[in-house]
Amino acid sequence: MNAHTPVPSALRIEEAVAPAPPVYAGEALLVTWGHTAKSGMTVTFSLNDVHDLGVHPFKGMAWGPGGQRLRIAVVQAKGGEAASAPKPVYQGEAMLMRWADDCALGMMVRVLIDKGPDGTRGSHPFDGLHAGSKDGLLLTLAVWAVADDERVLDPRFMPRRRPFHTLNATQQAQIICRDARFTTWLRTNLRSLLDEPDLRFGLDVLTGYELASEVVRRYCGVSSRSELKSDTAAGERARGRFRRLMRGYDEAVFGPAAVR
Repeated sequence: MNAHTPVPSALRIEEAVAPAPPVYAGEALLVTWGHTAKSGMTVTFSLNDVHDLGVHPFKGMAWGPGGQRLRIAVVQAKGGEAASAPKPVYQGEAMLMRWADDCALGMMVRVLIDKGPDGTRGSHPFDGLHAGSKDGLLLTLAVWAVADDERVLDPRFMPRRRPFHTLNATQQAQIICRDARFTTWLRTNLRSLLDEPDLRFGLDVLTGYELASEVVRRYCGVSSRSELKSDTAAGERARGRFRRLMRGYDEAVFGPAAVR
């Protein structure tokens, strides 16, 4: 399904949301869920009802920290009862953390659930539900895109940006160095990332974007991040170092399942 399909009748959505076309509405497999101090409350789905010539419904949307705001509704059928008697799992705010067309999971999407008054109010709504890449619980999911002014966006007319993973290493470095969470992770792990004292010299006076940019340059062994896209042996080595850095960050912040 996609933005042109109606929301399944099992999903009872607030009137303020229902009139807008959903980004996705249909069956979804519960792949995994997590709740940590670093990554917050996350949940990953594999989408079962994607048509539109195989185009991922979240393609081009901003994801990761500061990703696209969403409103989602999830229900499950009660055991042994008709699907017309759904059991609500979660309805509230979320943020798009990742989407991918994965060889193992198919079209997957990971969201960060809001812990505040428009979200869970503290407890993970998927706690106790069976998750798995093959035998996870089959749920009914509907997702809407929401603007900062609370308008529900029509996904057919939303501007889409290139996914982060399709950008070259220089572009990725420029974006990630503006992420406060990335900067905090770099500072926390500075001694393990730059194990030689000379490499850490002068970093204690830097903050924010300047700190992140300088740590990335020193870790990758370049004088400028533009060298990350250089078509040379040195450029390839630097890109390898940058990929290693990003894997470490993704594992630390989003968990090992985020690195596929």
